[in-house]
Amino acid sequence: MAGKNVNWDAIGATGELLGSVILIASVFYLSLQIRSSANQANASSERSVQQDFIDIQDSFLVDERTLRTMRKGFSSFTDLSDQEKTFFHFKISLFVNHLEGVLRMHEKGLISDATLETQGNVVLTLLGSPGGQEFWDTAGATFHRTCTAYINEKLASGADWGSMEELFPYFLEREDSEA
Repeated sequence: MAGKNVNWDAIGATGELLGSVILIASVFYLSLQIRSSANQANASSERSVQQDFIDIQDSFLVDERTLRTMRKGFSSFTDLSDQEKTFFHFKISLFVNHLEGVLRMHEKGLISDATLETQGNVVLTLLGSPGGQEFWDTAGATFHRTCTAYINEKLASGADWGSMEELFPYFLEREDSEA
């Protein structure tokens, strides 16, 4: 039986090598699956942010009274009646609270810088209106500090996110505009 000696060391080394290759392939496959899952989560988050924003915008178009109150509020928060101020407060709070959620999702890496910038710019445009500024001066401190710090920093920076008066003058109620 001289030719039938089994070299167990060689068989063991081959098994270890094969096990290592399988382990590396498994880790590589797992990393691809994790990346795919993360991409799907990000895409889902982006869609959710956009849908929430659309829903908030749609809430402005419920009826003519809502639209008129918002236009009046964007022009001057202080000129609103107490009931109108309350209504305006809750409607603008929807946008600010939405932005807070977007900031939290961005911190977790679930949404892109571009989506944060877009959503932030919308809120900054609303708060940058004459009435929006009055509202923010009155109620801004009542929101979560992360969102408040973001908005205050952007408002103070003088960055050009777009003036409501320039971009959307029809959002503002004017003396000569239709009621």
